[in-house]
Amino acid sequence: MMIEMIMAYMASLSFAYIFNLNRKTAFLSAFGGSLGWLFYRLAGNYFQDPNLSYFFGAVAFSYYGELMARKMRTPVTSYITPGLIPLVPGSGLYRTMLQSLAGNYTGALQEGITTLMASGALAIGILMVFTLIRIYYLFKRRLVHEENETGLRK
Repeated sequence: MMIEMIMAYMASLSFAYIFNLNRKTAFLSAFGGSLGWLFYRLAGNYFQDPNLSYFFGAVAFSYYGELMARKMRTPVTSYITPGLIPLVPGSGLYRTMLQSLAGNYTGALQEGITTLMASGALAIGILMVFTLIRIYYLFKRRLVHEENETGLRK
């Protein structure tokens, strides 16, 4: 599994350089890709459904990306985009096209649906983290605002 994490790191790092991220952000975002791969593999050991593995991998690198973006004061997409690369279901897309070109349209449809479900699990994981972080900071901002108002009234 360690070799897989290193390869996920290298893939994320390569795409970080393609996206012209600065050196520090590139190395940190690549770590997010390997973290997402680690959670993907660990979830694969516990769950039968690979879509849950994709979901937990997406949650892991999205949460890491949100934290690092706030800490480093950079856009979240600088961490999310390269971190997503190791989890993209490219083999499913390849198998879908292979089945389609072979004339096996039933197999192509089955592979296509499986790939779409994996992509949907990735999207739901990312959106869930974005939404929960946004709700957290909204409540935090309201709480600070209410404390400031009550402090002024006294």
